[in-house]
Amino acid sequence: MADAKAKATDPSHHPRSFKYFRLLAVAKAMRFLIRRTVPLPVHDNPNVIRTDGVVPSRDQGRDIRVRWYRPVGTDTEKSLPVLIHFHGSGFVIPLFGQDDEWCLMVAERGWLVVDADYRKAPEHPFPLPCQDVEDVARHIIASVPHTTISLSGFSAGGCLALGLGVTLGPQVVRSVVTFYPSTDAKLDTSSEPPTKRRVSGTALPRFLIRHSAASYILPGTSVSLTNPLLSPAQAPVDALPRHIWTCTGTADPLYVGAETFMKRLQSEGHPDAVFKSVEGAGHGFVQIASPVKPDPRAGEVYEEAVAFLLNSIKDDMGSDM
Repeated sequence: MADAKAKATDPSHHPRSFKYFRLLAVAKAMRFLIRRTVPLPVHDNPNVIRTDGVVPSRDQGRDIRVRWYRPVGTDTEKSLPVLIHFHGSGFVIPLFGQDDEWCLMVAERGWLVVDADYRKAPEHPFPLPCQDVEDVARHIIASVPHTTISLSGFSAGGCLALGLGVTLGPQVVRSVVTFYPSTDAKLDTSSEPPTKRRVSGTALPRFLIRHSAASYILPGTSVSLTNPLLSPAQAPVDALPRHIWTCTGTADPLYVGAETFMKRLQSEGHPDAVFKSVEGAGHGFVQIASPVKPDPRAGEVYEEAVAFLLNSIKDDMGSDM
């Protein structure tokens, strides 16, 4: 009872109101539906060892789930390039483990990959998920031998990865790779995709985008929507990592925000900002097959993203590249 009363007045949680319980009811309904219809993939790869674990959070007595992907034959004391990855969720849906294929693909190229969970809204709104991803990254930086640190994320996880890149700074984070990220808290809730005909992925209905924003951002918050943790597209160029690759489909409502962001970086002199546009692809197209057929470009997109990561550290890898 005391805990419930504390949360009711905690500025980091939603006020216990009709609006909050409506957001929560919709979130729970979506979670139930997705658990029943979208199995989390597990791929076999004899070249990579998966290990589940936890890392400590800043909150006493609470840990954060992680999954380690280590190339077979590498010693735990050997310094490797590290990729910390964050799954998509709309900030609401618990899909930890969804990006197994991506994590395996990067680990197979000689990287230590850490797939990290984070808390979900509306129970745990902004900035709590940002705190979780920062806690994971700082723990890894302090305790895991590494040559470089890179970040990646899908959808909401892409927003978290870009925001974390600003928090840690370009001196710490070498590169960020994102797939259909949310990049601008204002633009993403109002933009329409440039292509109406969708050949793959999902339509990402407007009401889901608005539900996500209302769940994640506290009502009456004093935090500006231009805060780079909410809107990485608003971050100054020199605050971002020096290598950024982003891919979004033209049938995705988040396309306009991502394209605008990346074009700004390119026009303002960012040293390595690459935007890949995929015609007719909807949200989640590298993960979600169309009802008619899978998107044949998904493998090519993954390979291009991996190549970007490898190129971002080529000075460290030397002849091993």
